[in-house]
Amino acid sequence: MDNLQFGAFVAQLRKERNLTQKELADALHVTDKAVSKWETGKGFPDMKLLEPLARTLGVSLVELMRGERLEADALPVAEAEQVVSQAMDRSQKATARRYLKLLSALLMGIGAMCLLQLIPLIGFLIHWRKFSPLFAPGDYGVIGGADGPTAIITATRTLTWWDTWGGIVIALVGLILCIVLAVKVIRLTKNMK
Repeated sequence: MDNLQFGAFVAQLRKERNLTQKELADALHVTDKAVSKWETGKGFPDMKLLEPLARTLGVSLVELMRGERLEADALPVAEAEQVVSQAMDRSQKATARRYLKLLSALLMGIGAMCLLQLIPLIGFLIHWRKFSPLFAPGDYGVIGGADGPTAIITATRTLTWWDTWGGIVIALVGLILCIVLAVKVIRLTKNMK
């Protein structure tokens, strides 16, 4: 059984009971959008909702999972196990897709932060010559004033390799890792459908 068959059966049973999607959703403590996704085959209910859904729609769990009413009360054990196994598999895939979507969003956010970190650093390195006099070590000067000469000594820090390139390397490695992982997550999500 696929999601479309399951969804059509849920919609049929809901209409037989004269329930709206909102009323069914309220009975199960979910949103009406979730019920709509089930009925259109775009989603599948969580495992813990299957029994209350079957009870609300007035069918057995096995009938709900098969997507049809059973004429006989007896169902072979092997077929019942297969139905339950399929339901668990679908539920696990739906949960995994939600977590993968969350991971993908997180990776995109981290990648965007790395990219934002790179922009000013690259701009600074492009204009390095313009800023290099600011970092000359040991600048000092003598200014004469009304009270006599005053010495002003300024100490500036010389940039090390890490100060100039370290941030760029870390941000670039982070950006590349985020891109590679995001591509892998997207591929994995597509393979799960």
